[in-house]
Amino acid sequence: MRERQIVNSIPRRHQLLYQLLALMVAIAVLPLLISASILIRINQRVLENDLLLLHTRIATDTADQISHSLAWIFDQVEVLAKTQLLALPLSSEHRERLLLHYLDQYPDLLQLSLLDREGKEIACAYRAERISPSTFLPDPGLHQEMIARSREGKRAISPPFLAGAPKGPVLRIYQPIKNDAGEVAGFISALLSLEGINELISKIRVRRQGHAFLVDQRGRLIAHPNRARVLQEDLSDLEIVKNYLLVGKTGGTVPFRDKNGREMLGAYSAVKNLGWGVVIQEPREDAYLSVAEMKRQTLIAGLLATLAAAGLGIAFARRVSYPLQKFVQGALSIAGGNFSNRIDLKAKNEIGQLARTFDYMTMQLQAYDENMKEMFLGTVKSLAAAIDAKDPSTRGHSERVTRYSLAIAEEMKLSTREREKLNIAALLHDVGKIGIDTHILRKPGRLSEEEYFLIKQHPVMGANIMAPIRQLSDVVPLMRHHHEFFDGTGFPDRIKGKEIPLGARIICVADTFDAMTSDRPYQKAMEVGYVVDRIKEWSGTRFDPEVVEAFVRCVRDARIPGHKDA
Repeated sequence: MRERQIVNSIPRRHQLLYQLLALMVAIAVLPLLISASILIRINQRVLENDLLLLHTRIATDTADQISHSLAWIFDQVEVLAKTQLLALPLSSEHRERLLLHYLDQYPDLLQLSLLDREGKEIACAYRAERISPSTFLPDPGLHQEMIARSREGKRAISPPFLAGAPKGPVLRIYQPIKNDAGEVAGFISALLSLEGINELISKIRVRRQGHAFLVDQRGRLIAHPNRARVLQEDLSDLEIVKNYLLVGKTGGTVPFRDKNGREMLGAYSAVKNLGWGVVIQEPREDAYLSVAEMKRQTLIAGLLATLAAAGLGIAFARRVSYPLQKFVQGALSIAGGNFSNRIDLKAKNEIGQLARTFDYMTMQLQAYDENMKEMFLGTVKSLAAAIDAKDPSTRGHSERVTRYSLAIAEEMKLSTREREKLNIAALLHDVGKIGIDTHILRKPGRLSEEEYFLIKQHPVMGANIMAPIRQLSDVVPLMRHHHEFFDGTGFPDRIKGKEIPLGARIICVADTFDAMTSDRPYQKAMEVGYVVDRIKEWSGTRFDPEVVEAFVRCVRDARIPGHKDA
């Protein structure tokens, strides 16, 4: 990462190869792109006009078909209402036979009921294979509302709902029956299947993925190619449906986004006298497929021309630019800190000699860098040893915690960079104790609340001590949080779970293991098996379960030996 940042920060120069390539590509490709761009714009304008007519015509034609189909059914139910079934002196069985005879003539009707003025059923005929004998509206209150509305002498139509076997969209028609005096004496109630409308909607296809759907006056989906969505979705918040509900009449092709954010084109048209709307929608990329194809062909032609020009430019400039490119890449890699890199140039000229000089310089820098790392790590170990020396009972504690932490990290397959950070953080995890009085650290008995509070400050003190060192910025959080518990009950910040840096979660387990297996003023060293069992018990509360599993495997494989101070 550091190497990449350094490379990116170095100003780039226009290479000779790129200059030659740019010139030849411009000569070959620019005329092609200009002419193609003009043709694409012309084609797109023509296509937009065609789309406007196509979508609008399909929506309007479909809405008219639905309107005519429903109007015809409504008229037939009205004719039945005028037969005076209530006035004729007929038995219930005779009336039901008449209703059944009428029902057989109209496949879309599932049920016919003769109702009195109060809406009570007098006679009923139904398709036994598709509907139950008394299927009215799912809401009894709505049934009474439809009766009340129809009692005023006008036909009432319920909102669509699901009924039948298998369940499909239906609506109920309430047609008033008037006596000779023109008064409402009863009603014909007809259950109308909308499957025919669903089939009509399902058959509409526009190019690859374009289709139609039907919504009612509230935006509910009442017909769709996917039957499982019918009367299960409210599309009132869909942009094109929202436009229809606002305008309530036919609209031309408009752009919008569907619920998944995909760009669409569509049109809508109203079904007369019902407030329903037919919506035609099509993905924008399908609508502009011909334009996209033209662009694709243009890109292919441009790519071929570009490749031809690039081939000529590369052949012409390679011998000049290649050695320079290799040298620049090698020099930038070295500048990024990769001292193991060598510039692989076999040239026997001045450039080759310069590359060999750089290789020698790199070897010297690599040796110096390794010496500096060793010196830094030695300084860190000395500082950790000095902290441990404040309390004889913790002598060697930091180095043991470091060994245990690195064993766990290796078991968890952490990267080399993560293990390097963990190494330093584990060595320095108790550096904050430098600010705590020695008599508190060595106190053999139980600490007072005030003393325990001071002890709990050492992670913060250590982090503050190391914070000014910019090179340790990603190590400091591991030091600060090595006493945080997985369930959020630790200190100093009471963070929990994955909020705690992984390195800190590892140090927490290693630190606990070494503390419990070492003699301290306040406790004797405990048996390794007992300590491992306790750590397993605390998995998920104090400790990260994944870290505990890795720790247990290390102990089992003797990569973490039990330690006991004499």
